[in-house]
Amino acid sequence: MSPRPARVPHYLFVNENIGGHRTVHRSLRSILAERDDVTVEFIDGEDPGLLGRILRAPVPLLSRLDLDLQPLRGQLVHSWNMRRRVRRRLARGGVDAMHVYTQNCLLGGADLLRSLPSVITTDSTGRLNAFSIPYRTPTRFTGPMSVFNLPFERPVLDAATKVFACSRAVETSLTSPDYELPPQQVEHLEMGVHSPYFARPLPPRDPARRPGIVFVGTSLERKGGTLLLDVWRNHLRDRADLTLITLETLPPEEGLTVINDLQPGEDRLWDILADADIFCLPSLIDQAPNAILEAMAAGLPVVAHPNGAIPEMVIDGETGLLVDAHHPGPVAEALTRLVDDPQLRARMGAAGHRHASAHYDMAASAETILAELARAADLPAAPGPAMEFSVHREVDDELLAQWRELADRCSTRFSSRPSYALNWFRTLGKGRLSVATVHRDGVLVALLPLHTRSRLTVTVRRLTGHGLGTVGEALAEDDAALVALVDGLHRRRLPLALTHLPEDSPLVRALLDHGGWTLNHQLDDVCPVTVLPPGTTAADLRSGRSLKRLRSARNRAGREMGEVTFEVVQSPEHFARVWPEMVRVAAVAEAAEKEARLNLTAGVHGEFARSFLSEEADRGALRIVLLRVGGQLAAFDVMILSGGRAEAWLTRFDPAYRDLSVGHQLIEHTVNASAEAGITEFDHMIGESDYKEPWQTQSYHVSTVVAAPWRVALVSLLAERAVRGLSEWAHARAHRARNALG
Repeated sequence: MSPRPARVPHYLFVNENIGGHRTVHRSLRSILAERDDVTVEFIDGEDPGLLGRILRAPVPLLSRLDLDLQPLRGQLVHSWNMRRRVRRRLARGGVDAMHVYTQNCLLGGADLLRSLPSVITTDSTGRLNAFSIPYRTPTRFTGPMSVFNLPFERPVLDAATKVFACSRAVETSLTSPDYELPPQQVEHLEMGVHSPYFARPLPPRDPARRPGIVFVGTSLERKGGTLLLDVWRNHLRDRADLTLITLETLPPEEGLTVINDLQPGEDRLWDILADADIFCLPSLIDQAPNAILEAMAAGLPVVAHPNGAIPEMVIDGETGLLVDAHHPGPVAEALTRLVDDPQLRARMGAAGHRHASAHYDMAASAETILAELARAADLPAAPGPAMEFSVHREVDDELLAQWRELADRCSTRFSSRPSYALNWFRTLGKGRLSVATVHRDGVLVALLPLHTRSRLTVTVRRLTGHGLGTVGEALAEDDAALVALVDGLHRRRLPLALTHLPEDSPLVRALLDHGGWTLNHQLDDVCPVTVLPPGTTAADLRSGRSLKRLRSARNRAGREMGEVTFEVVQSPEHFARVWPEMVRVAAVAEAAEKEARLNLTAGVHGEFARSFLSEEADRGALRIVLLRVGGQLAAFDVMILSGGRAEAWLTRFDPAYRDLSVGHQLIEHTVNASAEAGITEFDHMIGESDYKEPWQTQSYHVSTVVAAPWRVALVSLLAERAVRGLSEWAHARAHRARNALG
């Protein structure tokens, strides 16, 4: 007798169905329709009848002061009808778990959520939303009156097995004294968007054409559309077109297109975005607008006001520009900058697409929700697309090409790229290569560059290139891919010793969340960082007196030794020409050092560094700043770019020019050129110094993380720690001996 097939779970999706929520559920329908491992059913909110419209109508006089509780009354009218429909559906049975988007659609229905496993996803709370209602202006009574939402919201939220918060602000609100949800019940989950451009190339945009600006908002005045229209009329009418997607109507105007028949979730939106070049939403009230994510998914740079979750969506200076939209000036300045610079538009649009596809793909969010529904219903989790974990001792051409593509999409550290990892292993590596990968339906979606080291019978996997001042990371397309990577390593029972992972490392978080690993952290060092918002110059970071001293030092050196100049190296050909000079300066610096330091330009280390940096130059990610005095190279600073982050990997200077304060001079040059170079974060990497510290605006710690599956944890952790301690002791003794002989 053949075994009985597993029952396919049935989930009910309840949707408030207002505004952007319609778009969310339309996308969920499309994503889940392709699944055969679950069945889903949707109940959408409906517009109220005559009695409902009367009950939710504003109260004259009181509405002007926001004292009539109209938003709450509207939600209660809406939820009354939804409760009735959901109750009838649940009475028929056959539902394993329920997903509710958002809690407002079932106010007063806590008993329904307690009757079966239930998950809520919400993009706001009543306390937050009170100030963001598009059809009314907050008053001094808005805050005090919003407390009346709490008795209706709290029971519904409490009854859910899990509450997904669509932004950090909502997560904070849910766990605040207002709602008092335990942190274990709340999880941050961006619903994101379902874009065709996550699966196909971005639409081509001609940089020579007249650029188009697009806006999406039901109400022009409350969503910032009126301000945008004034900015366009006063500053940009002659240089750009404007498209307003809104429910309002406007008289015809040359260069202006008004679209007021577009329905939420309609596919025509993607054609409109494909014809545009810039997206602008100067709304002061939006908390987490899907319109921004849709624009980024379509490859548009975004100009927006930094409200709610928008700073999480738009990386200022990298994927768009965040400006104070209370006034037209900053909006006009940002739009003018993008209109006048096609390359900046293209660079920010591409970065926005990468950011959206990595963090805001609704297909990944749907996987998370299905897994939580299965967990809540005590059912086997939906398997989703096939994930294949592998460990590679060799990297063939196909894997190398996939690795490069994944790094182009996801890397934030050069240490995770094949240019660094494979060149290091070829010239300096010991043990065996052990590159851990995850493929999803044949596509590489996660990778951790490792090699196997055995010392005194203890075998661990370490990051390739460790010990050369780099910060480590795993490449992962999304959270699901990272979870599959960690789970695959766990199933293989592979102990890990991972050097220089940052304190906010997603890899460390995934190891902790897995539950099957025992971890030990050992603090390694601190990394200074200079954050460089667009337009930052050295004068914003250092005093006029300090900068005057640097200017005086340059003038003095110019009089005594020749003109002080700076040179930026980026192309492979330029790098090949200056490499011998860099080798000479590094050798002079090494000879003058009191304590021996590793010279990364000499011997096999030099072979590695030259190959690695040449490859980064080929991909356009190398930036070397040379400081010359009288034409002679005096110092250099090697940086590798990852989006807006510049990692300063290797700095050396000829001690003959010490009085010039070359470290400060190099940083000052990079800061002043940051806007042109697209650098928004200058990471000085491992270790503090007297010339880094005055320029840093923040810092982070890095640690060595030793992780072992719990079955082998005790032996592995103790043995690895003992061997590492013995190795460090031996290296220290050898180092002191070399210095004594020198």
